[in-house]
Amino acid sequence: MGKWVRMVGVVAFVAMALLLPLSLTAAPTKKRWRIAIVPKALTGEYWVRCQRGAQAAAKQFSVELLFVGPSAETEVDKQIDIVENLLTRGVDAIGISPCDGKALVPTIDRAIEKGVPVITVDSDAPKSKRLSYIGTDNEKAGELAGQQLAKLMGGKGKVLIINGVPGAENLMQRIKGFKRAIAKFPQIRIVSEQACQSDQTLALNIAENALTAHPDLGGIFGVNAPGAPGAAQAVKAAGKAGKVKIVGFDALPDTLRFCAEGVVQAIIEQRPYRMGYLAVRYLKDVLEGKKIPNLVDTGVDIITPQKAKQLLTGQRP
Repeated sequence: MGKWVRMVGVVAFVAMALLLPLSLTAAPTKKRWRIAIVPKALTGEYWVRCQRGAQAAAKQFSVELLFVGPSAETEVDKQIDIVENLLTRGVDAIGISPCDGKALVPTIDRAIEKGVPVITVDSDAPKSKRLSYIGTDNEKAGELAGQQLAKLMGGKGKVLIINGVPGAENLMQRIKGFKRAIAKFPQIRIVSEQACQSDQTLALNIAENALTAHPDLGGIFGVNAPGAPGAAQAVKAAGKAGKVKIVGFDALPDTLRFCAEGVVQAIIEQRPYRMGYLAVRYLKDVLEGKKIPNLVDTGVDIITPQKAKQLLTGQRP
């Protein structure tokens, strides 16, 4: 009897030993997604803030984040190469701010065809197969900038538009909205529209030349970040601070300083941190089979000289 009991015990032990590894490996491990965010450029405070938002979301949702982009917003081919390289490396999803909304369409569509979800951030590629756009409603924001400048100019005068990089979808939308707002003021005339290639020094040169060609210039619209501070340098040097009204985008340190001094009258401030955060969050949702909105407007704020002073001194406006 004891012999049989011992044999039964041994058999039971062996059976448990055989089953144990199966039970340990039965539960699948949760996949850690690899999500890439490709900005227009890695330089500049704007993209630093976008990266911080993406990093915060990556930490919260336990995903691996790759934040990689070209050195300058004009490097369209470099951005295309970066996306192609990411596809080769096998990332799970991509968020991109296209340097050129048309040039990036084939690359975005190729990623989608390979089963890699793509959303656009900050700047759109509306003719691509991207799943969602997360960022500013740029046409609406451009219209707001036009309304602000028209009001500051008293509804009359000559205007210079300093664009960023031609082909950037978000900038074209801002100009469209701006012109729509300005068209309501027949005594305001746009005398020049030039691109600074996202270079503040070139924006300065454009503004200097415009001030020489049009001594009675009344307003300047900086379509992207370098435009307003470049224009402000030229206006201040010409002794026309406050006389030539300036409205620009993005509260970079130089722009905030010029705004606090009254050289720049209004800044349309975007929310790049929120863009980066939501890009990672929604890409993770897509990877987990959840539906996401086709359009997410992250909104803007208007910064006046008074608010700029408060921000520079660390106070909440």
